[in-house]
Amino acid sequence: MEKLLIPLCAMMLAGCSNIPASENAAGGTPFVLQEFFSGELDAHGVILSRGGEVRRSFNAVMRGKWHQENGVLRGVLTEDFVFDDGEKLQRRWELIGTGEGRFEGTASDVEGTAVVESAGNAVRMDYSLVVPVSGRSVTLSVEDWLWRMEPDVVVNKSTMRKWGFRVGEIITTIIRRRDRS
Repeated sequence: MEKLLIPLCAMMLAGCSNIPASENAAGGTPFVLQEFFSGELDAHGVILSRGGEVRRSFNAVMRGKWHQENGVLRGVLTEDFVFDDGEKLQRRWELIGTGEGRFEGTASDVEGTAVVESAGNAVRMDYSLVVPVSGRSVTLSVEDWLWRMEPDVVVNKSTMRKWGFRVGEIITTIIRRRDRS
């Protein structure tokens, strides 16, 4: 029994992977956050249970704006979600550059600060998301991986954990709108 307990505790404490973005790039187009998340984008995704079954689907419109303030890059990314059951949700990320390919982010449903790291075509984002479940709030650890596969296409995989256990995933395709003039 003790032989099983120690590895189980280690897995629970590990929770998220420790893979840096620099070791998880997949080729594709270099990912510069302020370049890709600028203007309007469309997103389409599914939310999966811990067993891999589709629980919900959604579409979203994203709008990104960036500016320099006192030599610091700042951005706002607004996400307007519409779920398959008609529920609507808006998340507004405020991002601040902290170094080459590094950002910190906040949003009203994020506890604390998200840490964002990019390298090559990969971006890793770690944060604690507060979600409503059965009339109460639950905080989940989220590990987001985004890969820029083409100049206008990003694939996103979000893994959600509670107490180190994977409780679900979100798979999203994000497409940057081309100038339609």
